[in-house]
Amino acid sequence: MRRKQLYIDEDLDRGLKRLAAETGESEAAHVRAALRAYLDARLDLTADPLGSLVGMVSDRRGPVDVAEQHDKYLYEAAGGRGRYDA
Repeated sequence: MRRKQLYIDEDLDRGLKRLAAETGESEAAHVRAALRAYLDARLDLTADPLGSLVGMVSDRRGPVDVAEQHDKYLYEAAGGRGRYDA
């Protein structure tokens, strides 16, 4: 976890304190939950830009060094566009 400091309005502070007291959860836990809900509503944080590559290769006899040489294989798959220096 990362530490963050922020300023909030007094009414938000009162509401946050009340919510924490009523639920028994920390103010920080409520702030994290609210921020997560806010970001989830605006961003797809679970999207993996490389997700479309999963399952592209059906040959189980393919290279075993893909984790280490992924740039090389991605550039080859892209028709040699880009530059790869081994």
